[in-house]
Amino acid sequence: MTSWTLVAPLALCALLVGCSGSPAPGAVPTPSPATRAALESYLTDLEKADEFSGVVLVAKDFVPFATKATGFADSARGSPNATGTNFNISSITRLFTAVAIGELVDQGKVGLDDPLTKYLPSYPKPTGDRVTIAMLLAHTAGTGDYLNSAGYLRVRDSFDTLDELIAAVDISVPAGTVPGAAYKYSNTGYLLLGVVIEKASGRDYYDYVTEAVLQRAGIAGGFLPNTEDERKLRGYALGYKPDGTTNWKSLPARGTPAGGAYASAPDLLAFHRALVNGVLVRPETLRKLVLQQPAAGKSAPPITSTVFGGDDVGASAVFGMSDKGYTVVVLANISGQAQAVADRILKLLP
Repeated sequence: MTSWTLVAPLALCALLVGCSGSPAPGAVPTPSPATRAALESYLTDLEKADEFSGVVLVAKDFVPFATKATGFADSARGSPNATGTNFNISSITRLFTAVAIGELVDQGKVGLDDPLTKYLPSYPKPTGDRVTIAMLLAHTAGTGDYLNSAGYLRVRDSFDTLDELIAAVDISVPAGTVPGAAYKYSNTGYLLLGVVIEKASGRDYYDYVTEAVLQRAGIAGGFLPNTEDERKLRGYALGYKPDGTTNWKSLPARGTPAGGAYASAPDLLAFHRALVNGVLVRPETLRKLVLQQPAAGKSAPPITSTVFGGDDVGASAVFGMSDKGYTVVVLANISGQAQAVADRILKLLP
C-alpha cells in the first residue's frame, strides 16, 4: 500500500514517481470492492457525524467512484453544499500560477533559470539578479509573506490589478537572506511569479491564467470577486469561522497568484486530467516545475504524483494526484476540516 502523507500548507507528500496516462476508450474505474466498501462506509459515517461542511470526490482514471457533499454553502439561507459547489481553494491556487509559468516556458517566453530582474528590472539588485524563476516556484528565493505587510490591509478590499497589490506590499528579500539557500514557504514568491506571467505574456495575470489555464482545463470557477452579488451569481460556498461567523472581512477583493481562487471538486478533477494528458504543459516541462525541495538524496516529485493542500480562514482544501490514477479532492468551507478527512481517505487507497 502506498503511503500518502499530508503536510500543510502547500506541497505535501511525494507518492510514486511518474504519472498515469489517459485510460483506454471504454475503460472503467478499477478500485477493488474492498476499497470501494471502505470509502463508502467512511463517507457514510462522515455524513452521520454532521461535523464536516464540504465536498469529497475520489476518482480512478478520472472517473469518480466516491462522492459526498455535506453541510451548507450558506447556512443562513439553508443552501446545501453540492458536488459542483465552488470553494475557496486557498494555497492550491499556486498550481494555476505554476502551470501558467510552465506554459510560458513551452512558448520560449520564460526560462526557469532566468533572474527575476529580467521581468522586474526595478527589483533591488544584486538580490534580484540572484533570484531565479525556479527558486520562486520552489520557495527557496528567500522572499517573505506579503500578507504581513501593513500595506496589504490598505489595499486588500479594493485592489483590481497585481500592480496595485505589488505597489502596496513588501516584496523584498530580507537582509542577510541568501536566495536559493533554504526552503521557506513564501506567498510573496508567487505574487512575484504573477508579475513574471504578466511581463512575459504581455497580458493581465487574471486574464491570462483564466484563458490559458483554467478554461483550457475545464475549470469554471477561478478568481471570482469576493462580493455578495458574485456569490449569489456563482453559488460559491461562503466560508465560516469556528464560531459560525463568516470570513467576509478577512478575504481580499479576489484571489491572487498565491491563493484564494475558487474551484469545484469536478474542476480539480478536470485539471488533473489536463495535466496528465499534456493539455496544458508539455510532460518534460511539467517534470521541471519543482514546487518544493526534494527530500535529501531524492528527486523532486512530479506535480502529478503529489498531494497539495491549503488552509485559511473559512477555507480548507486538499487536492491529491497519484501515478496510480487516483484523484482525491476534499474541499471545505470551515478552516482545518479538509486535511483530517483527506488523511483518512488517502490511507484507504492502494
